Amino acid sequence: MNSFKIAYKLLKNNLKIYGLYFLVLVVTVATYYNFTAIQYNEMFVQLTERLQSAVVASATSGFVLICTVIFFMWHANGFFLKQRQKETGLYMLMGISTSKIGRVFAIESILIGSLSLTIGLFVGILFSKLFLMLLGKAMMLEEGVPFSISAEAIIQLVIVFGCIFVVLGMKNYRVVKKTQLINMLNAAKEMPSPPKYSFKKGFIGVLLIAAGYVVALNFKPWDLDLLLSAMGILILVSLGTYLFFGSSLTIILGKLTKSKKIIYKDVRLVSISNIFFRQKVNYRSLAMTAILAAATVTAFSVSIAFKQFEVKHEMTESPYSLSYVSNSNRVKEAVKEVIQESQHDLIGINEIQFFIGHVQYVDNEQKIDRNNEAIITSYSQMKKTLEFLDYGNKTSILNQIKPERKEITFILNANEMASPIYVVGEEVSLNGKNFLISEHTQLPFTGNIKKYGNKNIYILNDSDYQELRKNSSEIILNGVRITGEKESEETVKRIKDVVPDGDENVNGLHQNFIWEYYALGPLFFLGLIMSLVFMLATFSTIYFKILSDAFTDKEQYSMLKKIGMSKKEVQRSVYLQVGIAFLLPVIVGMLHSVVAMNMLEQIMNVRFTIPILSGIGPFVLIMVAFYIGLCKNYTKLVYEEK
Repeated sequence: MNSFKIAYKLLKNNLKIYGLYFLVLVVTVATYYNFTAIQYNEMFVQLTERLQSAVVASATSGFVLICTVIFFMWHANGFFLKQRQKETGLYMLMGISTSKIGRVFAIESILIGSLSLTIGLFVGILFSKLFLMLLGKAMMLEEGVPFSISAEAIIQLVIVFGCIFVVLGMKNYRVVKKTQLINMLNAAKEMPSPPKYSFKKGFIGVLLIAAGYVVALNFKPWDLDLLLSAMGILILVSLGTYLFFGSSLTIILGKLTKSKKIIYKDVRLVSISNIFFRQKVNYRSLAMTAILAAATVTAFSVSIAFKQFEVKHEMTESPYSLSYVSNSNRVKEAVKEVIQESQHDLIGINEIQFFIGHVQYVDNEQKIDRNNEAIITSYSQMKKTLEFLDYGNKTSILNQIKPERKEITFILNANEMASPIYVVGEEVSLNGKNFLISEHTQLPFTGNIKKYGNKNIYILNDSDYQELRKNSSEIILNGVRITGEKESEETVKRIKDVVPDGDENVNGLHQNFIWEYYALGPLFFLGLIMSLVFMLATFSTIYFKILSDAFTDKEQYSMLKKIGMSKKEVQRSVYLQVGIAFLLPVIVGMLHSVVAMNMLEQIMNVRFTIPILSGIGPFVLIMVAFYIGLCKNYTKLVYEEK
């Protein structure tokens, strides 16, 4: 029987063992195909000039996905080789050369890859139409997305995953070829040696994580380059995590094993000793688990954050059905008449007053206002607007922005989706009079309209506003709300005819959106997909690592059972051992995620408390359930009756 037939027979017999591994590969291949297909879809290619973020996000997600799956496959492949060491030793006893056994294992690995690639590609193509429809909906595209099978995406997929499977096959061949018979037969009895650790490396690991946190928590976009800073933080935290689990955690566990008060209580001796002696081979898995957990929570939290921001910003960018600039009563009556003659009903008109003032910051050298011009308005005008729009918790917001004497509130313009500038505490001169900025926020006022949508807003108390406007020309903006506003394009055209310079002074609902706003849709959608993939990879990595430990511990627990260790004691030992090896990386990963989200808050100058909690909450619940199930399987495996 040749090597190919043997490999095929082994794969057929071991399909149950490869079940989870195969499932993850199929899902990954299907997801990667859809990410790649976006880059080659004709419709999205035409939109790249306006919506480059969708393609960039797709390409980035695909790259991160590949990096994740390479580690996962490498780790899972090592688990399968370790689990089959005795089987390899038996083949060697039968006289089969290590070269032939290596070829069999290499072919088996390539067959698994080819099968998962074929099925994953079929699943990816099958669901690609749904994927594109959901992405198009997330981007708020009105036209349908045509279904197409991308030959370029298929070629790229086959090349990338084909290379990975071939490399894994070659690795299996080399590992098996270099093995010795005695090592294979005694694989399960091999005792791990105490791990070597360095206080210097442990200290550096903690220091690198702390340095990454400090940079992230104190990030100022106007002082540092965003891309370089993000990459620097990622490298610092990732390397620090690697050293933390390689040395810092090893030092801590080593100290615990020497503490009689701790180690000799209950079943801690078995659990902590097992973790400690396996640190030499397990720390890489623990570090990667922490990074995957951080990626999972961050991707999900960012996705929710963008969706929340999208909903909130929609009102800021377009608070009215339509708006026009005019202080003429005749024009106002003409506008009402046009609305009455249309199919729409008038809900209300908000008349807001402001003037364009000259702005000069005393100490801040940032470019805050375009041409040093901004909208100056009063507290009463903002209060009236928020009440007219029935915007959020009006009382709480008004209490925050109500200016005291010589203190003002800064409102970021509606044209900006988010801005890293921070001006609270800055002294600013408005038309030659100095004020102190006490609050910084973004609220609906003018909307993203022509002439004024890109200007920041400064809110003064009414007396200061009246004093400053004496030498300025006051502008009256009429914000109109009508029924059926999404079908108001024809009505807006008619209103432009009755308002002087209508093309410049009249703004409809659909004119107000900026293209960057639509970028949030694909980021939200792709973030959800990536969080699911990361979670699956996290579960799989933990699963194979814990099963590998259980496979090694089986003989040990069998001996402990013979000398009187009860099943309950075994369960307590397992829960503690798995808890250290499972929950600790998850906790570290969630901490990394919270810091990453804090950095995003500073970049966008927006609070994401609810998205952070929404990302961590479900992840914790799922992980706890997974932890309990894993411990039960572990206990069953090591304590099963023979």
